[in-house]
Amino acid sequence: MNKIRFEIDPNVNYLYHMLSVARCGYDNEYGAKYRPLYPAEELAVFSDNRELLTIQGGVHWGKLYSLLIFNPAGYADSLPDYYGEVLDTCERIRAGEIPEYIDTSLVPYTDLIGQLSQILLKHQDSYLRDIFPAEKERIAEAIAPVEAWFEAHDFTARAEALVGCKLAAQAFTATMVSSVAHGPEAIDLTAEKDLFGIEHSTMDAVYFIGHEFIIYLLKTALQAEDAFRGFATWPLTEALAEYYLKRLMGNTRFFDGQRQWRMFYEQQSPDLTAVQLYRLALQELAK
Repeated sequence: MNKIRFEIDPNVNYLYHMLSVARCGYDNEYGAKYRPLYPAEELAVFSDNRELLTIQGGVHWGKLYSLLIFNPAGYADSLPDYYGEVLDTCERIRAGEIPEYIDTSLVPYTDLIGQLSQILLKHQDSYLRDIFPAEKERIAEAIAPVEAWFEAHDFTARAEALVGCKLAAQAFTATMVSSVAHGPEAIDLTAEKDLFGIEHSTMDAVYFIGHEFIIYLLKTALQAEDAFRGFATWPLTEALAEYYLKRLMGNTRFFDGQRQWRMFYEQQSPDLTAVQLYRLALQELAK
């Protein structure tokens, strides 16, 4: 049974739409198309603070990214409710009250957080009314052939057998958006969901999503190790996923920057477990 599911989430699409139109981590034709709909001074609040609001795999996680993008994308049912609570908290902080649940390192950014939250609240309705319906159709068209490939090729069962563990969740969900070309994607949204763009060929999308499915298997296989707990070991886990993907598909298409580590794994016995391979890589990294 195929364990990869696809979804089109309006909240997630809206948040990354706003990053794209503001050139905040993304600079592409999508953003250029919709940018004229927004006041330049509002978009500048995002772009002027892009380091705080963007991520780069294995290297950078912006100071405000979790609060303003990651958490609402992955866990908020209602963006108005979420940002409304953020604004309420900003007011409490301005009044001299710092709630126990607040990360105190964010307090100096209170005014900026409030300003960004107000902008995100302001434009959601118009996005859902005027933009999302057409974009949803585009995304659905892109999903169809990729989903059909996974349904036909038994990829997830073969990946589980090769890595030697089952997916922790019932399914891995690929949340698809149309706004993230030429920028970060394959972004963890929850323990079961990743974000992907649609600007790939069918087979490129298969390889990209297949790689991330294997990453989620490795999170289970390596749960007793120090993997996925910091940036230092990121190249090792990315390369291990590519190693298994190549064994499944015969070749690779992405993450070539980790080729040296993939080749290191290929030089080891194919009978070694994921843990054994990872530990060998750690020893090599320490040399």
